[in-house]
Amino acid sequence: MNTEKNIVLTGFMGTGKSTVAEIVARQLNRPLVDMDLEIEARSGFSIPQIFRRQGEAAFREMERQLVHELALRHGLVIATGGGALVDGDNREMMSQHGIVICLNASKADIRGRLAENQHRPLAADWEARFEARRGAYAGIRHQIMTTGRSPMDLAADVLALAEGALYVRTPDGGGYPILIGSGLLSRIAADPESAGLAGQVVVVTNETVAPLYGEALAAALPNAKLIIVRDGEPHKNLDTVRAIYDDMVRLGADRRTTVLALGGGVIGDMAGYVAATYMRGIPLVQIPTTLLSMVDSSVGGKVGVDLPQGKNLIGAFKQPRRVLIDTDVLTTLPELQWRCGMAEVIKHGLIAQPALLEPSLWQPEEASCLLRQAVQVKIDIVEIDPYENGIRAHLNLGHTFGHAIEKSTNYAVPHGEAVAIGAMKAALLSRNLGFIDDNLVGQIQKILWQIGLPTDIALDPYRWYAAMSTDKKWQSGTSRLVVLKGLGEAAVVEGLPREDIMAVL
Repeated sequence: MNTEKNIVLTGFMGTGKSTVAEIVARQLNRPLVDMDLEIEARSGFSIPQIFRRQGEAAFREMERQLVHELALRHGLVIATGGGALVDGDNREMMSQHGIVICLNASKADIRGRLAENQHRPLAADWEARFEARRGAYAGIRHQIMTTGRSPMDLAADVLALAEGALYVRTPDGGGYPILIGSGLLSRIAADPESAGLAGQVVVVTNETVAPLYGEALAAALPNAKLIIVRDGEPHKNLDTVRAIYDDMVRLGADRRTTVLALGGGVIGDMAGYVAATYMRGIPLVQIPTTLLSMVDSSVGGKVGVDLPQGKNLIGAFKQPRRVLIDTDVLTTLPELQWRCGMAEVIKHGLIAQPALLEPSLWQPEEASCLLRQAVQVKIDIVEIDPYENGIRAHLNLGHTFGHAIEKSTNYAVPHGEAVAIGAMKAALLSRNLGFIDDNLVGQIQKILWQIGLPTDIALDPYRWYAAMSTDKKWQSGTSRLVVLKGLGEAAVVEGLPREDIMAVL
């Protein structure tokens, strides 16, 4: 007996539900049910005829009965009519027995598509219906924005969600999947179309990752070119970005070209910034290759480069089309880089998910479970606060201290180690402010030591403080630091006296 969940595509008229559903059904070899066509076949009338002869209420009743019938079946790909799941009971019924995905489009796109398809019975007053249905559509967890995207690319997102991908909703009414698992790079190479990478792609990577994965991936994709930059934070600057721009022009990259960021956080930030700014923005896919970039920088849309005065002072928000996390690449990750990634995992545990502080999760063989939990913390926060106007600042626990360490040592201290030291300083500051006790401070120190991370550094405190004061998170010269109010509870404190900060340095 087939027990696979149905895949249900819904959304406003003209968003491409039928087209995308047909591609998904074909790729999964599943039965396809287009609800409007099914109603026409059963009634013997076209949808416009049903509306003229029996009225909209009769059509909605036919739709309701079909929803309840299909929801109890398994393994289908279903394209609903635009109004089928506006009804809360219908929406709940489909959601209980399948994965429901809402396709969105801009008003301009819908207007153009409906102008070519005037036979739709509700096309005349579509704008009023669009506004009336907006709330019902927004209540659906999975949203895909179709504007400017091909049906094959949209189908790739649907397939990822059907596989159980994590999902990030974005402010534009869409979102993107995060696939986590073993063998993803091999799957992409064997079937680029399923990952939305069958078109022109520029793989941006560094001199370390290129011979491991970059050269083979670029060769396997049907229309891909490779750009290789120098490795390390000292090269995350505008000079490197300019060189990438020059290579993009030389390679003939245009507005349909996808930038594929293959590497750690430096590559993800830098290639992401290129994607955000080249020709005013082109598609981006993130394939992080370090634990640190998997749990942190590849998710959330923050991209940028450093200036001599500080980290990430030049940047943008650029949401990727998708994030593909292949756990197999962790087998070539140096031990130092695993520890550095664990610093961000522990940070997520301290601010939101204490289960991540359980040592049994810290082993490479538990990578998939560890990643799903850690990435979900990031998702939960960036969905609430995509532009870092509030709670997203909690993700900066230890980072103001840590970025100042990196700057003061000319990046001789790796980011993860700097964050670990910063988290320890944040814990000490939290204790001094009366938020947590010595027991929790000791517990945090023990956790970091167990992983092999440092908790202090011999750095001149006056130089350290001066570097912190140029951090972009400080506002108008006023300190702004993340502290712990308890395990799993973070907060932002502003305007602390200089001596309070110096006391923990």
